[in-house]
Amino acid sequence: MPKTAISFYFFFAGLVFSSWASRIPDVKDMFALNEAELGAVLFMLPLGALLALPFAGWLVHRLGSKLASAASLLLYTVLLFLISMADSVLNMSIDLFLFGVIGNVANIAMNTQGLSVQHLLKKPILSGLHAMWSLGAFLAAAITGWTMSVGYPMEMHFGMVAIAAALVALFFSFSLIKDAAADHPQKVFVLPNRGLLLMGIICFCVAMSEGAMADWSSLYYRQVVQAINKVSTVGYTAFALCMALGRFFGDRLLQAFGYSTVLKMNGILVFIGMSLALAMHSAVGVIVGFALVGFGVSSVIPIVYMLSAKSKSMAPSAAIAAVSSIGFTGFLIGPPIIGFIAKETGLRMALSIVAFLGMMIWLLSLRMKTDEVS
Repeated sequence: MPKTAISFYFFFAGLVFSSWASRIPDVKDMFALNEAELGAVLFMLPLGALLALPFAGWLVHRLGSKLASAASLLLYTVLLFLISMADSVLNMSIDLFLFGVIGNVANIAMNTQGLSVQHLLKKPILSGLHAMWSLGAFLAAAITGWTMSVGYPMEMHFGMVAIAAALVALFFSFSLIKDAAADHPQKVFVLPNRGLLLMGIICFCVAMSEGAMADWSSLYYRQVVQAINKVSTVGYTAFALCMALGRFFGDRLLQAFGYSTVLKMNGILVFIGMSLALAMHSAVGVIVGFALVGFGVSSVIPIVYMLSAKSKSMAPSAAIAAVSSIGFTGFLIGPPIIGFIAKETGLRMALSIVAFLGMMIWLLSLRMKTDEVS
């Protein structure tokens, strides 16, 4: 039952976040924003998420991941509904900032809870939990399409999602478990050691790759196909679908091959996939390449979180927050860096950074020792 409970939590966290993301064009129309103004408003969400990281680990450690997971998911649903009710750009910006803060607290809390359940079951489950998040995100896109086709306003759409997620959060909160007891004192505020820094850099590489794919893959696909009237999201859809599939099989791969080997495989797949997509001048080549990149990035974050939680010098929630802080920086700076380079050299050359990041994941995994994290 604890695994089922935390699986539903991940699923609805993905559903809530992607419900918001799929309605971004409506926000632009609602307040008659230009691209620059919309970008400034949207930046409030990652800003809140980034500022939450320093204290998210401490808060989850103090409250325990059971209470923190339930409380943060409930607040997440409330903020989703408040976003739909915002009547000014200022209110929307404040709501998005808080949405980012609570979203990151929920991320740390639910991953910490997932690791406690994993400890109870004595087998890896975190990759599968992240797959449930991806499944929720996919369903959110379908629900959004349906609500828009029948003419439901954003308030009704977000209200239905919020009520469903809140009911699930309350119902399954009783099935969550207390965090696994540590055999030694753990600190919340301490500088990451060499092992955690290595995990953070790997997290940075994969987060930067995901951000680049999310923001630039569709444009690159359209450039290769050279037809504006073609569906430009096919390449990214292949990436996202294979990332979700890779997460569903990630736990079995970990049991069969171990952390280090799977990380090496991930890095190689990212390198080969992006190299193929950039070398081929056909839609099929790009789709296959993006699919391989999706498989490559799929289980990196779960592995990094699992290894970070093994730290003997930091509480699991604090260790996860530490590597997330480094990784989230990559997600923030990756897309604009790709844009700046693309302006000077072209998008094909700029996206070669993703292939380089895949090679970096492979090289760093060669230096990784699971006992270094402690």
